[in-house]
Amino acid sequence: MQPTRRREKAKPIRLVTKRFVLRSLRPEDAKKPFLDWVADPEVMGPLNQEVDDNPRREVWAASIADCDGINRFQIGIFTRRTGDFIGVYYVTMDWENRNGLFSVMIGDKAYWGDKVVLETRAALLDHFFLQRGMEKAVGRPPARNIPSVFNYKAEGWRLEGVLKGQIRSIDDGSRLDQYEFGLLKEEWLELRESIVGDGGV
Repeated sequence: MQPTRRREKAKPIRLVTKRFVLRSLRPEDAKKPFLDWVADPEVMGPLNQEVDDNPRREVWAASIADCDGINRFQIGIFTRRTGDFIGVYYVTMDWENRNGLFSVMIGDKAYWGDKVVLETRAALLDHFFLQRGMEKAVGRPPARNIPSVFNYKAEGWRLEGVLKGQIRSIDDGSRLDQYEFGLLKEEWLELRESIVGDGGV
């Protein structure tokens, strides 16, 4: 069964944190550096996503255009100082249950380990919980994606379960564990002062 989809006017996202701007991607964003990231095994591997060896602009532009700003989102991360495009959030809403499934790709390796996710995802959680009616955020990283798991725990998400052998490795076809993280709206409102105060939203 497909998640319930809302049918209403799209609402593009634009948020500003201490160091970054978050905004809904547009089809014209399907160019460098985005196309370089999807062709890079070091970027796609931890996400357990297939590398696109010959990324075509029109294909990725269509993928962005398919995000309606209501049920599906691709949200770019840009630096405030220079406007550099450094990463992407993917959010899929299940409006029947008011859940949002979050994932993130930091494509610019210069920003790996620089607390980008802690700062920017805090702003997105505020937005979806307080402005869009989301009641629970969900994340499902591969268990082997250590940086992603660290960020979920550092931000106060609860590890709700380990899905044993849930996904197949893109490297060798072996079965990989997948973690299920969750964060309720009331939990975030209790945590956000410590996270936001340190993260610089």
